[in-house]
Amino acid sequence: MGEHIFLKVLGVTLLLIVAALFIPVGQPPEEYENLPWLIEVFDDGSSKVFGVHLGESTLDQVEQQFQEPAEVSMFATDAGERAVEAFFNSVTLSGLKAKVVATLDFSETELQAMYDRGERISTLAEGKRKISLSGADMQTTRHTPVVALTYLPRVDLEESVVVKRFGEPAEKIVETGGRKEHWLYPDKGLDVVMDKEAKEVLQYVSPRDFQQLRRPLLKYVTPPGEQASSKE
Repeated sequence: MGEHIFLKVLGVTLLLIVAALFIPVGQPPEEYENLPWLIEVFDDGSSKVFGVHLGESTLDQVEQQFQEPAEVSMFATDAGERAVEAFFNSVTLSGLKAKVVATLDFSETELQAMYDRGERISTLAEGKRKISLSGADMQTTRHTPVVALTYLPRVDLEESVVVKRFGEPAEKIVETGGRKEHWLYPDKGLDVVMDKEAKEVLQYVSPRDFQQLRRPLLKYVTPPGEQASSKE
């Protein structure tokens, strides 16, 4: 009986510790200005989070802000999708530790040319490839703006915490299989990926570019006509 009570108290204590990690107390502005829910939206439809002005801040500036060097690579798929990403393995912002992936702003034409100049290609799972950029292209990335951030916190986020900090989502889209649910906040340019089997992921873009986050999810949305048919 005593052991059962101890384990129950310990579980509650650990839950409170996790919550405290994601909800700093006091929050003086100068100390907690780079929290995940502090998103500043500008009149032109761009936004700023973690001190990064999406579409404006260059990779060099983001590295200075995060005080962490990035590993830069291009990724490509068999479907023809390409992106240059900067991976930050360990970033501490306002006391919260996380991994962060920054997507750089290159056009399709630029990405194709960089792909052709790539020095080494590694095959990854599910038809994906990782390309090592040429020296000249690596230099170009230093002065290229970041247009999207993917934030992977060290702690597992409760739904109640997400609602408290971001509000109720405008839309929820469940992936096939039901494991992942996307909580969409178009006015913030945010997609919170709630995962039943892993830690949550927060994806940020400028609100004006929000359809870039939502469009790939439409394959999981059943058209109203089909929904009606399925009920008959």
